[in-house]
Amino acid sequence: MAMLLWVAATAQATETHRRGDFQFEVGPTPDFVVSKPIPDKWDAKAPGADEKRWRYWRYEVQSDRRGGRDEVYVDYAFEPLSAAHLGDAGRFKISFNPEYQRLVIHRADLRRDGRWSDRLAADKVSLARREAGFENDLSDGVVTALIVLEDVRVGDVLRISYSVIGSNPVMAGQASDWTRFASANPMLDSSLRVLFEPNARPRIYRSSGSPEPIIRKTASSVEVSIRATARAAVIDEEGYPVWFQPYPQAQVALDQNWADVVAWGLPLYPPVRELPAELESKLEQWRALPDEHQRTAAALRTVQDQIRYFGVEMGENTHRPAAPSQTWQRRYGDCKDKAYLLATLLQRMGIEAVPALVSIDRGRAVADFVPSASDFDHVIVRATLKGRVLWLDPTLVQQGGDPATVDLSVYGMVLPLTPGGTALQAVEPPQTVLKSTAVQERYEVPKNGTEVKLSIETVFQGAAANYVRRSFASERADEMARRYSDYYRKRFGELSVLSGAALEDDRQANRIKLNETYLLKAPFQDVGATKAIDLFAESMQSVSILPSSMARQGPLDFALPGKYSHEIKVIYPKGWQPTFVGDAISHSSSAFDYQRKITVGPDQVDVRYDLDVKQRELPAGETSVHIDQIRMVRDDLSTRLSFAPTAPSSGKEREQRIKTLLRAMETEGESK
Repeated sequence: MAMLLWVAATAQATETHRRGDFQFEVGPTPDFVVSKPIPDKWDAKAPGADEKRWRYWRYEVQSDRRGGRDEVYVDYAFEPLSAAHLGDAGRFKISFNPEYQRLVIHRADLRRDGRWSDRLAADKVSLARREAGFENDLSDGVVTALIVLEDVRVGDVLRISYSVIGSNPVMAGQASDWTRFASANPMLDSSLRVLFEPNARPRIYRSSGSPEPIIRKTASSVEVSIRATARAAVIDEEGYPVWFQPYPQAQVALDQNWADVVAWGLPLYPPVRELPAELESKLEQWRALPDEHQRTAAALRTVQDQIRYFGVEMGENTHRPAAPSQTWQRRYGDCKDKAYLLATLLQRMGIEAVPALVSIDRGRAVADFVPSASDFDHVIVRATLKGRVLWLDPTLVQQGGDPATVDLSVYGMVLPLTPGGTALQAVEPPQTVLKSTAVQERYEVPKNGTEVKLSIETVFQGAAANYVRRSFASERADEMARRYSDYYRKRFGELSVLSGAALEDDRQANRIKLNETYLLKAPFQDVGATKAIDLFAESMQSVSILPSSMARQGPLDFALPGKYSHEIKVIYPKGWQPTFVGDAISHSSSAFDYQRKITVGPDQVDVRYDLDVKQRELPAGETSVHIDQIRMVRDDLSTRLSFAPTAPSSGKEREQRIKTLLRAMETEGESK
């Protein structure tokens, strides 16, 4: 019967295939695997019965964690239903780390017209160390096996199964098994099965509608099984806070607490007694600074700016940091290397400091996970200065100002590696969040409306200054000046650069001022009898971006709290009459307040935009109003000012004025 369970035998020996320095095996399904055949037909009542693109028949993960085997079996069956997806269906990638893992491929089968055929051509499987993270300054030693299947057609069902055997020894039982039970395409069957020792105590984390687990104890194991069937495609709205996950998923791991994870992590960061002479000299200089805040800032800036980010994460180096002296001497390191170095420097100055484990990928959601070292993907430093906690990230280069004002609250909950530590700790935002951008544009208009002098001053503070400083650090001054002048050329046409973009950086105050001056050749447009100029509060564009999905069911990540202002002054000549009146427009949601105000004077027009971001995230129930208000803000960022000049004094000007009016009348008549 199709629904009867079967246990795979292992009588058949594996075959080893070498590709240069790497190898993989082809062999039978492991003996611990319990599975069932792929159904002959898609259930007509299941989501995806009328799918036209792609659907998953199976995604099954089974892990054997008994006796240190650390063997993970994956069975994956999928079906391309459009020609556009044949390229994806005909190639399959499997990643593993040959330093401590083996790859065994069990099958690559294809079903067409109800018949299965073996499509695994071992001699055509390639292995390559692709270093997918190298562009992000990361070398992890991962090797990718590429299986290319020939003659794949629309409606074929492909089934790939394989095992990855072994785990990084530095994890020492800290591994977790995760599976999603739905995806962006319909899924007929998905499951997770994990085997532990008979006396083990498993623990399960579930979210977003993950199925209930079944726990079964036998003489040889404790088995945790979670299965979902007939799942519809999940719509990924994107733009979520990092802690939110729309897909149903589950984590299965051995039951432990955060103290166990701290006990695992502490030996990786032993106390350091000696440092290179160059660092000892720096420590002497820093000890002479007036207070702990300045000493902390000096050490932080040194590690941030003088140690470039690069991670060689092979073997135990995925979690075991390099010695601080080695990191300093080679002048590079990843997050754990830099955190270890910074914590050591602070400790040597009598400042309490420890590394702290962080999940950039999931933020505060780790508070609900099964405690495990595998929950984390980043390391920062917790420093305590006279009872006040400071969170320091030594991988964030080009920072300025007081480290106490840096907002790392997006990291959510972190685990400090301190002796006796038993719990996660929340990263609270600082009392004063310094992020602001203030722009002042000044247009000085001559009587004829041409050769307009434009002066711009932009002041960035706090997090905004950090971003600008990092952005400009690798850019030549002439490139920056050209990029800025090109922006105004795109808006106003031909111009002359009177003074290119000039940067003034007060890093101690974390304040950057940028000045530019241009001579716009003809920024005004003749519209009938008026002259018009289009203005735009460009500085607020990035913070007011609409989410990719407007109709939302989930929460929304908006922007870092801060203040933005953009003031535009148009000095117009005597005799010009504004054809508009002053007004004030405001929009707001629970996350922001916005106002645009136009003030008309006898020789000057002021247009001022103010945007105050009050909170970073919005819960699902508040996104609709917020998005509607942000859409209106974006509409308000563009403003057209029209002026009616005085009557021309010369015959030539009068004639040109008449021609302009006639063209406007003709255009109006044609439109009717």
